[in-house]
Amino acid sequence: MIKDPLREVEQTTMRVNDFMEKKTQGVFSKYPTTFSFLVLFGVMSVLHGFDEIIFKIPLLSNHPIVVFIFGLFILIFTGSLYKRLQKKID
Repeated sequence: MIKDPLREVEQTTMRVNDFMEKKTQGVFSKYPTTFSFLVLFGVMSVLHGFDEIIFKIPLLSNHPIVVFIFGLFILIFTGSLYKRLQKKID
Protein backbone atom coordinates (compact mmCIF):
# COMPACT_ATOMS: atom_id res chain seq x y z
CA MET A 1 0.00 0.00 0.00
CA ILE A 2 1.26 3.50 -0.83
CA LYS A 3 1.76 5.80 2.15
CA ASP A 4 0.01 9.14 2.03
CA PRO A 5 2.76 11.81 2.08
CA LEU A 6 0.45 14.42 3.62
CA ARG A 7 -0.40 12.09 6.48
CA GLU A 8 3.32 11.40 7.03
CA VAL A 9 4.06 15.14 7.15
CA GLU A 10 1.18 15.72 9.58
CA GLN A 11 2.39 12.94 11.89
CA THR A 12 5.95 14.23 11.80
CA THR A 13 4.74 17.76 12.51
CA MET A 14 2.65 16.54 15.43
CA ARG A 15 5.65 14.73 16.92
CA VAL A 16 7.85 17.82 16.55
CA ASN A 17 5.13 20.02 18.10
CA ASP A 18 4.73 17.68 21.04
CA PHE A 19 8.49 17.65 21.61
CA MET A 20 8.85 21.42 21.31
CA GLU A 21 5.82 22.09 23.50
CA LYS A 22 7.59 20.43 26.42
CA LYS A 23 10.66 22.60 25.84
CA THR A 24 8.96 25.98 25.36
CA GLN A 25 5.91 25.80 27.60
CA GLY A 26 7.62 27.58 30.48
CA VAL A 27 8.82 30.53 28.43
CA PHE A 28 5.40 31.37 27.01
CA SER A 29 3.72 31.14 30.39
CA LYS A 30 6.44 33.29 32.03
CA TYR A 31 6.36 36.14 29.50
CA PRO A 32 2.93 36.21 27.83
CA THR A 33 2.93 40.00 27.30
CA THR A 34 6.35 40.01 25.66
CA PHE A 35 5.41 37.24 23.25
CA SER A 36 2.05 38.86 22.54
CA PHE A 37 3.80 42.06 21.52
CA LEU A 38 6.31 40.13 19.41
CA VAL A 39 3.52 38.30 17.61
CA LEU A 40 1.60 41.54 17.12
CA PHE A 41 4.70 43.23 15.73
CA GLY A 42 5.35 40.30 13.39
CA VAL A 43 1.80 40.32 12.05
CA MET A 44 1.81 44.09 11.59
CA SER A 45 5.18 43.92 9.81
CA VAL A 46 3.93 41.29 7.39
CA LEU A 47 0.75 43.27 6.66
CA HIS A 48 2.69 46.50 6.17
CA GLY A 49 5.17 44.76 3.87
CA PHE A 50 2.33 43.25 1.86
CA ASP A 51 0.72 46.69 1.61
CA GLU A 52 3.97 48.21 0.35
CA ILE A 53 4.39 45.45 -2.23
CA ILE A 54 0.86 46.02 -3.51
CA PHE A 55 1.50 49.75 -3.94
CA LYS A 56 4.66 49.05 -5.99
CA ILE A 57 2.73 46.94 -8.53
CA PRO A 58 0.82 49.36 -10.79
CA LEU A 59 -1.97 46.91 -11.68
CA LEU A 60 -2.74 46.19 -8.03
CA SER A 61 -2.26 49.79 -6.92
CA ASN A 62 -4.57 51.24 -9.55
CA HIS A 63 -7.20 48.48 -9.38
CA PRO A 64 -7.85 47.36 -5.77
CA ILE A 65 -10.71 45.18 -6.99
CA VAL A 66 -8.07 42.85 -8.46
CA VAL A 67 -6.56 42.38 -4.98
CA PHE A 68 -10.05 41.79 -3.56
CA ILE A 69 -10.92 39.17 -6.20
CA PHE A 70 -7.53 37.49 -5.80
CA GLY A 71 -8.05 37.35 -2.03
CA LEU A 72 -11.51 35.83 -2.46
CA PHE A 73 -10.09 33.26 -4.87
CA ILE A 74 -7.43 32.25 -2.35
CA LEU A 75 -10.02 31.96 0.45
CA ILE A 76 -12.29 29.80 -1.72
CA PHE A 77 -9.34 27.64 -2.80
CA THR A 78 -8.08 27.09 0.74
CA GLY A 79 -11.61 26.37 1.98
CA SER A 80 -12.19 23.72 -0.69
CA LEU A 81 -8.74 22.26 -0.04
CA TYR A 82 -9.54 22.06 3.67
CA LYS A 83 -12.83 20.28 2.96
CA ARG A 84 -11.11 17.75 0.68
CA LEU A 85 -8.40 17.02 3.20
CA GLN A 86 -10.96 16.77 6.00
CA LYS A 87 -12.94 14.18 4.01
CA LYS A 88 -9.73 12.25 3.36
CA ILE A 89 -8.92 12.15 7.08
CA ASP A 90 -12.43 11.07 8.10
